[in-house]
Amino acid sequence: MKKLLLLSALLIFACSSDDSSNDNISDGQYFFEIEFAGQIHRVQGTTSEMFTNGQNSCSAYLQQGIQAISFKLDDISADDYVSGQPLWIAMGISNPQLGSNPRGTLAFATVTPYIQDIEQSYNVNLVNGYFIENSPGDLIDALTNNLDNIISNITITDLGSPPSNDYDYTDPNFTYSPFGDNIEGTYEGVLYFNDKSDDYINGGDSGINLVVPFPIKISFSAPRGN
Repeated sequence: MKKLLLLSALLIFACSSDDSSNDNISDGQYFFEIEFAGQIHRVQGTTSEMFTNGQNSCSAYLQQGIQAISFKLDDISADDYVSGQPLWIAMGISNPQLGSNPRGTLAFATVTPYIQDIEQSYNVNLVNGYFIENSPGDLIDALTNNLDNIISNITITDLGSPPSNDYDYTDPNFTYSPFGDNIEGTYEGVLYFNDKSDDYINGGDSGINLVVPFPIKISFSAPRGN
């Protein structure tokens, strides 16, 4: 019953949030905001100072048609820290385009004490675990239909642009930046993870039921590295 109440609270939190998270972002800045497990995790800073602000980062790289975006919060003492707990989430978007993108991936990239607490509290594996989006299901079915760890309806509002190579190194005001213009967008969904306490075969299923819901909402403005 306690777990059920906690999960209900997470669902209410996700539904009650507003859409104004990127209203204060100006040119030359990066940010991400992730609403997850009852907390808002946010980093925001000046792009040219990203690698001097600390261990936090938000960046995007395109390779073989996959737009990879990294959201990393490691250092709550850094100048670009706004709120939340350490985590690192990676998102991939297949053949990114403006508007709604139908297919992508999402992964919790590393275990932090915060992520470990969530895993222990809800008896799930976020890192190296399986989820299915927006409705509970069976892992074998998800694998058969290639839906494991897949997300959908990722909205891109600006594709950004790669960095320019046209630098004037004789300019005394020249400041090198490895980044181009930002890719911007949002994602919102409910990820159903495996309840490890129910890993037994019953009624013909695989014994791995993806039934523990975690609402998640991501907004970002990530400088493009290529």
